[in-house]
Amino acid sequence: MEKSMVEIVSVLVLAVFLYQIQSYYNSYYWLNIDCGGTNTWEDPLTNQWWGLDNSFIKTGQNILLSVSTDRLPLETLRYFPEGTKNCYSLPLEVPRKYLIRAGFYYGNYDNLFKPPTFNLEIDGNLWATVTTSLGTDPIYHEVIYITRKENVSICLNQTQQGQIPFISSLEAVPLGSDIYRLMNNKTALYLEHRTNYGANATFPERFNTLADDFYRFWKPVQLPNYQNLFNGIDNDFYSIVDNLPPYKVLNYAIRGQNISDSIFLPIDFHEKSTQLSAYFVFYFYNVGGPRPVLNNITNQIVYINGVEKNATTIRPYGDCVVVSVYPVNVTGTANVTIAPAQGTTLPPILNAMEVFTTIEVSTSSMSLHSCTSWFVFLGLLYLVL
Repeated sequence: MEKSMVEIVSVLVLAVFLYQIQSYYNSYYWLNIDCGGTNTWEDPLTNQWWGLDNSFIKTGQNILLSVSTDRLPLETLRYFPEGTKNCYSLPLEVPRKYLIRAGFYYGNYDNLFKPPTFNLEIDGNLWATVTTSLGTDPIYHEVIYITRKENVSICLNQTQQGQIPFISSLEAVPLGSDIYRLMNNKTALYLEHRTNYGANATFPERFNTLADDFYRFWKPVQLPNYQNLFNGIDNDFYSIVDNLPPYKVLNYAIRGQNISDSIFLPIDFHEKSTQLSAYFVFYFYNVGGPRPVLNNITNQIVYINGVEKNATTIRPYGDCVVVSVYPVNVTGTANVTIAPAQGTTLPPILNAMEVFTTIEVSTSSMSLHSCTSWFVFLGLLYLVL
């Protein structure tokens, strides 16, 4: 008895659905990779597990550093003495916005005292030029990226003879689609700076899950020409405003010394001679002690390279005010000014700032997952007809 067209279509739909379910369970929502590691372990700060990298790459050699650090993923690395390009393949969910971070700590693992320079690529797009050092501070390169295919390619590309690429850690942290909401689908955002103003150098850069859902690094910076403030509150939570900034960061700030003073901040970029498109995020939150005066308000204007970008008011007992500015064309350095506006009763304030530049990425209307689904469909159609 011949099968009806309805039965044939039902079989095809079921086959494609089963394939999609299988592909879903082969992808990762979150990844923490200890490159070169030999044991999985749980991060005591984030309670996230760090896994091995041998499921994501088949080239390179592992090594354990002879020096210890306060960041466990950096005590091992994978280096690549063979081939000019070696790539990790990360099976992430599609489409989803991710914070992807690569960590590098040379630690003189080869006893040559020659820290290498090489390129880092994501899906064939230049992500960054990695310049390592003999210093004790690790180097991180971070990008906000929207996945377009199931396997994101992270490649280390040797650009100079004798300069052997290596990598210490890889992280892929899922973000909500409304995080860094001005970002468009044709670009990725490369992190230039993420600064926690007012906190001293001993303050932690990273916090637990309750404080920061995305485990971002916030560099503490105090500036001697301004008031460096702390409101005396230590919250283990984040604000529900744009980008979910942690209160551990918002409870610190810099403020002008006098009501007529402006805050001036030169912002350096990794490319000094090329015009870049930048994405600025400013976080403003009242830091006036546990009992701020109700009639004290901060009216201020944000300028970038002398061009007014935003005017805002920060009120006592109000939540954080987030100002995102994109796109801004910059070359080498941008000058940020936060100036007092009419009616203010307090000098200008700034709690934190993030600065990104854009990476142009190729877009595809169909992922490998979708393409394969169509191949399955056509193949089954051929068999049943």
